[in-house]
Amino acid sequence: MPTTGRRRGIGLLALLLAGGLVGPLSGCSDGCADTVLQVSPVEVDDVTAPLTVSARLTRDGRPVAGVTVKLAVAVVGPNNAHSEALFHATTDADGRASVTRPGGVARLSPTNHQVTEYSAYFQPMNKIDGEHLCWSSVSAPITCRTAAGAGPCPVRTAT
Repeated sequence: MPTTGRRRGIGLLALLLAGGLVGPLSGCSDGCADTVLQVSPVEVDDVTAPLTVSARLTRDGRPVAGVTVKLAVAVVGPNNAHSEALFHATTDADGRASVTRPGGVARLSPTNHQVTEYSAYFQPMNKIDGEHLCWSSVSAPITCRTAAGAGPCPVRTAT
């Protein structure tokens, strides 16, 4: 089931001032056109296989093509330290932006860290086709399949 993030009528600055970003988010100055980002949870069968993350961007149910979407894979380390591996992709005719990383989850995780989720961000700074489009973001989990079933991806250990 895809997760959807959309404009909620609150500016990004107000959310930052209120203490941070949590959950789906979107917005910009008043008068922007709503956008919707959709992502789906990713389940990894092999931590060394290429990892693909993607998002679909729409406006009024129609794909938004030819724009940049940021895709960020979250990595958590000791003492709950968070970081992201950040990538950029351009949406295709169907509004889909996708990135595939060779080496998968194992390569994205430094020693003593684990991949937990990914996020997609659409943050236009200029008009697109003569229109201001709203910012949006959304996240989905990345889980790993083991003999016991699907769950958190393993913490990478020193090799």
